[in-house]
Amino acid sequence: MKSFFDRFLPGGYVCAHRGARSIAPENTHMALDKARQCGADLWEIDIQLSADGELVVFHDRTLDRTTDVATRPEFSKRHPWNVTEFTYDELQRLDAGSWFLQSDPFGTIVSGEVSAADFSVIRQQKIPLLRDVLHECHQYDFPVNIEIKDQTGNPADRRIVKKVLDLIKATNTGHLVLLSSFNHHYLRQVKQINPEIETAALVENSHPENLLDYLSELDVAAYHPDAQITDRRLINEVIAAGVRVNLWTVNEVTKAQDFINAGATFICTDWPQRLVGVGHCA
Repeated sequence: MKSFFDRFLPGGYVCAHRGARSIAPENTHMALDKARQCGADLWEIDIQLSADGELVVFHDRTLDRTTDVATRPEFSKRHPWNVTEFTYDELQRLDAGSWFLQSDPFGTIVSGEVSAADFSVIRQQKIPLLRDVLHECHQYDFPVNIEIKDQTGNPADRRIVKKVLDLIKATNTGHLVLLSSFNHHYLRQVKQINPEIETAALVENSHPENLLDYLSELDVAAYHPDAQITDRRLINEVIAAGVRVNLWTVNEVTKAQDFINAGATFICTDWPQRLVGVGHCA
């Protein structure tokens, strides 16, 4: 089977973090469309499991930041509104776009970078199903880095990896998917079930001890450290050991170019529309 990284010659690609989230509501179909339109090479999304077992695209543990759940009387007694405690039908009742217009998280509305013509589309955004996203990726041959959110503490923890792999198989998208997680036990499960699916280890705050041995034991194709704790020397050491390095979250052109020059395969950014001219894409 063709693998995810077969399409990426070493160095210099731009990954749209949660889609083009600086110009569209994160982790929505609109964010995917904007990522493709602005020239990103791939996008990154986050997935969780709903109460009735549907794989949904959503970042936070709770729904209040990026939906209107707090304004819905029918859900008022379900605070703190954990994603995994809502069925997919309940999630579909929520508005997952208007918050972006209200909070303007990246200042792109006041700056005019988000067109007023897009406002009505933004208000129509819902929480997507992973199934629909994978069909869209297949349609456009557009790769995706799927982060499996840590589901420790709820029933989804035991089921999510198998469900993700079953869906990848059903949609024939194994060659388009890189699976990553901060929960490295999930990455081990992936390799036990389907060794052909490529994986990446996410870390923040600090690197694991004996990093190269650790990555070898995990059998990951890539290492995804926080850019704040990563330098050229570490990138060079990991690449020399045969593991790709991809950095998050990189929003400055100069830093992106530095990481790409050091050998990073891709950088994950909130501003793909600004960074598509960096590195390989220049």
